[in-house]
Amino acid sequence: MKDMAAEAEGLGNIFRHLWLLRAVAEAAGIDLDREMKAGRLNGLDYARMVTSCRGAGCSKSCALWISSRRDEGPAVPDFCPSADLFKRLMP
Repeated sequence: MKDMAAEAEGLGNIFRHLWLLRAVAEAAGIDLDREMKAGRLNGLDYARMVTSCRGAGCSKSCALWISSRRDEGPAVPDFCPSADLFKRLMP
């Protein structure tokens, strides 16, 4: 039987990645809660976004990207594993 707890240890801290994911969504002009309520984003897609963020290994680059943002308009970093989905949801 597969040990799911041991597998999850290899992924990044879930709370850090939830914060990063939501910060990138905000930079893209996306309200993830509203997108879920509207049916444009489902729970499985959201879970996949979080998991791919946790496993991507780009959290430092992402945090730097977020902190360097100024009022440049909606954007998503190209290295983001969920960039395509974010771009689809952008207003």
